[in-house]
Amino acid sequence: MMKKEYAGLHAALVTPYTETGEVNYRELKKLVRRLIAEGIDGFYVGGSTAETFLLTESERKGILEAVLEENNGEKLVVSHVGAISTRQAVDFAQHAEAAGADAVSAISPFYYKFTQREIEDYYLEIMAGSGLPMFVYNFPNLSGFALTEPFLERLKSSSRLAGIKFTSSDMFQLERIKARNPGLTVWNGFDEMLLSGLAAGADGGVGSTYNCLLPLVRGVYDRFRAGDPARALAFQRRANEAIEVICRHGVFASVKKLLEYSGIESHGCRRPFSPLSPEGEAELRRVYETHLAR
Repeated sequence: MMKKEYAGLHAALVTPYTETGEVNYRELKKLVRRLIAEGIDGFYVGGSTAETFLLTESERKGILEAVLEENNGEKLVVSHVGAISTRQAVDFAQHAEAAGADAVSAISPFYYKFTQREIEDYYLEIMAGSGLPMFVYNFPNLSGFALTEPFLERLKSSSRLAGIKFTSSDMFQLERIKARNPGLTVWNGFDEMLLSGLAAGADGGVGSTYNCLLPLVRGVYDRFRAGDPARALAFQRRANEAIEVICRHGVFASVKKLLEYSGIESHGCRRPFSPLSPEGEAELRRVYETHLAR
């Protein structure tokens, strides 16, 4: 497997909808083009932020194809292929390879209480089923499964294991994983902790708010890499002022509303997500005018 450069910032893309609730591929492509112009390093497609488990199989595949078409080889494209069913996840991975994605990622199978061995086999079968590098999506708060060293050691038996999307506040574990596995790429997953993740050894980040806060997030990453932690912290604090409001009113709906203020039609989230309250919209408008309006 040819080693690619995976460091940097990768937007966990939202899914814009039309007024009638269909996927709006035109606005999705507009968002991809804007983020490229703002300096994104790559795209994480079809993950939690995309409301992936509220999408049909054809929508998940169509979204990836639209992103790849607009990206046209410019930036890294990672396709999230996670599913409860191994067979379905392998099918998504094979589609991603055929469509031209650079790598795949997968959340661990959830809902049923799968054993560690069953989850290990799930990842190994996905990696065996396509020729793409794999980023394990570690998100214990939602999946119910937390990455362990023995688990990681077994996955390393596959040459296709490229890294980890580490969506956890356990910076000690992040540092230990990176220290013991310097050849693996580790992406920080919680946007409000990007600077903490970088300090612990993360190679970059994947984030929901990168869709709308990229100039601030870029400041965190670039200033840290330049050896200026004080300026990096200043950017993180500015980003966190916005993230605090975003989290208060629902991350996905809030990110989409901020995008709408800047000209990307999104039309909220799919049910059972609730629409934003008038108070939430007003507070997000203030965030936009304070931090994002140009």
